[in-house]
Amino acid sequence: MTASLKRKTLSTLLLLCTAALAAPWAQAQTAAPAWPTHPVKIIVPFTAGGLADALARGIAQELTREWPQPVLVENRPGANTIIAAEFTARAPADGYTLLMANDPTLSSNQYLYSKLPYDPVKDFVPVINVAETQQLLVAGPAFSGGSLADVIAAAKAKPGEVSYGTFGAGSKAHIDSEAFARQAGIKLLHVPYKGVADVVPALLGSQIQIAVTGVPPVLQLVNSGQLRALALAAPQRSPLMPNVPTFTEAGLADFNASAWFGLVAPAATPRAVVDKVAADVARIIAKPEFQKKYVTGVGLALLNQGPDAFAAFLQKDRAAYALHVKNINVKLD
Repeated sequence: MTASLKRKTLSTLLLLCTAALAAPWAQAQTAAPAWPTHPVKIIVPFTAGGLADALARGIAQELTREWPQPVLVENRPGANTIIAAEFTARAPADGYTLLMANDPTLSSNQYLYSKLPYDPVKDFVPVINVAETQQLLVAGPAFSGGSLADVIAAAKAKPGEVSYGTFGAGSKAHIDSEAFARQAGIKLLHVPYKGVADVVPALLGSQIQIAVTGVPPVLQLVNSGQLRALALAAPQRSPLMPNVPTFTEAGLADFNASAWFGLVAPAATPRAVVDKVAADVARIIAKPEFQKKYVTGVGLALLNQGPDAFAAFLQKDRAAYALHVKNINVKLD
């Protein structure tokens, strides 16, 4: 056998061996199903019809169009989001159960309750922080003033008599209102209700004077003149209310407050699945038509923070809530 023939024979054998070794891997890759292979659930810790529910349903609808499997929304309200959080934390870590979490779920509950049935840090992996609602100080007919300075002056003149409503002790509205009062050096009268749906009528009916609330529940009432927006707790004015000053512009520097909504998954969910969900949702919520219908058009502000940015955001958010809850000295159990 010539040297040339030997080289050709050896090359052929090497190619055959390589092909034989690669075949099982190639078959496995071909056989591996694309995720998801069955329906995905987004758990919402609130009743149907609210901001978080609408946002989750909008995302689910768009993902169903893109994925080979449907995405369903399941409402599990109650206990300051604890019921939904516990359910999701105990679900298999495979990406098929996601949670539309918010501030109480992962940030404030751990300081408001002596013991939780889930660990907000260890039991979840951040996927994507979707949007936030910036907090707004509004006044009803019972308060005659028209500015943040008027609220502060009235509260200093009569400590503990200017009343504000919230949807319960330890709620986002309670924490933010007391943080505002503390920074302004005033004392307000807290009047707790069961929910936002009770606070707004109380304002309109002159049962309370002011409230700190998200923009969406009161936007139409502000635009119609039934409620007066005094200051927005954000770094800049809202395009939906360009005439409403920020707290900083109104005289209380660097007072910012917002409530966020983001998707998380059970801890140990594969990073590849987390990244896929984050990327697909990021693309959906970046669409102008989606934002108009579910985000900016209803008074929310887009965040669109992926897994790592969301994790960094949560670290700061938890630290801020630890301080605020300590200052108001409230426990919910």
